[in-house]
Amino acid sequence: MKIKRPNIFLYFIAYILIYPMLKLLFRFEANRDHFDLPKGPCLFLANHLSLYDFLFVMLPMFPKRRINAVTAQKFFFAKSLHKILPKLGCIPKNMFDPDVRSIVGIKAVLKRGDSVLLFPEGRCSSSMAYSGMHRSTGKLVEKLGVPVVSCFIEGGEICAPHWRKWFRFGKVRVTYRNLFSKSDLSSLSTQEISSAIDARLSGAEGTAPAHKPFRTVFARKLAEGLSRILFYCPSCESEFELLTSKNTISCSSCGFSATMDKQGLLTSSDANSDREHISIWFGKQARFVGRSINENMEPIVDNVKVSTPSPEPGGGMVVSGAGTMTIDRSGWRFEGIMHGENATLFFPVDSVPAISYDHQKNYQIFSNGDYFTFTPSDLRMCIKYVVLAECLHWKFASEPRLTAGVNSGFATAP
Repeated sequence: MKIKRPNIFLYFIAYILIYPMLKLLFRFEANRDHFDLPKGPCLFLANHLSLYDFLFVMLPMFPKRRINAVTAQKFFFAKSLHKILPKLGCIPKNMFDPDVRSIVGIKAVLKRGDSVLLFPEGRCSSSMAYSGMHRSTGKLVEKLGVPVVSCFIEGGEICAPHWRKWFRFGKVRVTYRNLFSKSDLSSLSTQEISSAIDARLSGAEGTAPAHKPFRTVFARKLAEGLSRILFYCPSCESEFELLTSKNTISCSSCGFSATMDKQGLLTSSDANSDREHISIWFGKQARFVGRSINENMEPIVDNVKVSTPSPEPGGGMVVSGAGTMTIDRSGWRFEGIMHGENATLFFPVDSVPAISYDHQKNYQIFSNGDYFTFTPSDLRMCIKYVVLAECLHWKFASEPRLTAGVNSGFATAP
């Protein structure tokens, strides 16, 4: 697949129509106080907390730059996107799976003098905090040898969280900063490059600009939908007993509750509790799941439907069979019927560092260039399988493929 330059007409339309909307709805701000746009090709790296992040990064750079974005392969299967993404110069990438094709595409874009946007996390973070990146990313950045720009997005996880159906008015800021020059990349080790990327995109770097906390405006029902990513009660440790109503998430089993404020922080009903970011609760959830798996863990068996990409371009995913998914310390094993024949699929824990999902619809596994979606018998389990996948990988993989991230809980799960 030849990667084209982004269509200037589509880019211009987005710039004059969507960019003003971002400013209106999110009081969007592009901070360039400590940034000088490199001459020639460069690599933009951004954290990924909302589905609008590519707009937050790319539109402020127009017309100086039209950026080719690395995009999850699954979006190229969608009927509504399979024609427009190539016109926008998007580079397809298999999620959490080595993909030589995407690397070739990135190199081709940079060689002709254009720029590339890469989200090192490889997915929209489930934990609402920086989730770490594939350990090979540092090596890739080193080999590409072009200037690197960091794009730290704040507020997207509050204004346009993926666990809500609709956005809400608020404040979003992207801060552009020069991260590496060519000379930096030639003098730093791969580990130093990876550590610097993690520090910058997590906001943990000591030199990161200090800003006032964001406050959403005209926001109602702040917590509704939050149970799509939180299934664990930190008080009684029950699962799937959490309910949301307006600004509150509560446990129907023990009565524990927490209220979300206009900065997206949660205050629990426990005495003397501190306001916490959603990611803190998510980290507790991941550690809870981590404690439930061990060397002698009982296999988890679930009835699933399996879907694969339609042979027709833009045909989306089509149900191709059904069977059982067995999950244990060795990996994920599907046994059943696919395309009318007996089939067995095995995804070793070493090769599944993480999985993606659609809320209460399915979870997705990439393996050796193939893409499968699995619909569990209980749709609420999709998010738990996402957590389980990373916990299994961190605990049983011969060498974890991801960096630790921030507050994800996976790397620290006992």
